[in-house]
Amino acid sequence: MILEGKFKMPELYIIGNGFDKGHGLKTSYWNFREYLEKYEEDFLVQMERMYDFAPFERKDNRNRKNKQWQKWRDDALYQYLWQSFEFELSHANEVEMEERSQSVLEVMELDGGLIGIEDTMDDYWEEEYHFIKKLNHYVWKWAKQIRLNKAYPRKTCFIRNTEDYFLTFNYTSVLERVYQISSDRICHIHGGLTPYCKERPVLGHGNVDIIDIYREKAKRADDEFDEGPKSIYHAIAKFYERIFKDTNQQINVHRDFFQNLVDITSVNIIGHSMSEVDLPYFQTVQLYSPEKTIWNTYYYDKDEQDSMKERLLSIGVMKEEIYMRDVKEFWD
Repeated sequence: MILEGKFKMPELYIIGNGFDKGHGLKTSYWNFREYLEKYEEDFLVQMERMYDFAPFERKDNRNRKNKQWQKWRDDALYQYLWQSFEFELSHANEVEMEERSQSVLEVMELDGGLIGIEDTMDDYWEEEYHFIKKLNHYVWKWAKQIRLNKAYPRKTCFIRNTEDYFLTFNYTSVLERVYQISSDRICHIHGGLTPYCKERPVLGHGNVDIIDIYREKAKRADDEFDEGPKSIYHAIAKFYERIFKDTNQQINVHRDFFQNLVDITSVNIIGHSMSEVDLPYFQTVQLYSPEKTIWNTYYYDKDEQDSMKERLLSIGVMKEEIYMRDVKEFWD
């Protein structure tokens, strides 16, 4: 028998990176870049070159002008690449990639023509771009070294919570280790760390259109027997495919979790900006949750309110179901 006042209908908490940062963890995209700069610099240089940022010498920090230039460059890097890293992954410098291909083709033409060069070009681009395959491996290595020993609970109702569900976009195990929440109440939608999550971290863009564009360009070049452009177009498409995050696949893998949401009374979004690349997950929550579910959306910056509300409206959440709240109201 359920005693009156003892039964609580489940809620869903959608956890973003701001939740981890609220526990003092250095888990931003920029922190990932700092890790790469320290431990995997060659990879970082290769990747940032793809997005039109050349390497910069940082050794002489005593020089005032050098330090100022370094700050300007870091600010530009943050704004144009690392602030919204997953979104920007699908915006490599394709013009430079194509121009470089043309330069290579011009050299090859001097050596005897451009007939039968496709295999050679394919091998060349594979050597140039294969490094990006290691991106998610380095994300995993970075996530493993994030220490939780100084993180402490800031939300009392989370401690040993057995009633609610948690959809987390974070790779860390804050919910399991800091709050001792059972893994069967948690979905690490982008993967995480053992023993709490079976899937390794996944980081990438969701722009399937850019892949289709370059596959179509390659097909047209093939129809015109133009082997050089065909090779580079396939290479660019392959580069994007290797860092493509298939949201539909991730949703299907975790379908059982979403099916548990049919009885929730509210969705609580904390520490998540609801970027475009992640909207399919929010839409799936909306589809599975009951009618008239309340969406409590906690914002960090007041300027975010309108854009966050618009994104919820775009996935079918009713205006009267949305409550915008200052993040300060969330923490105990």
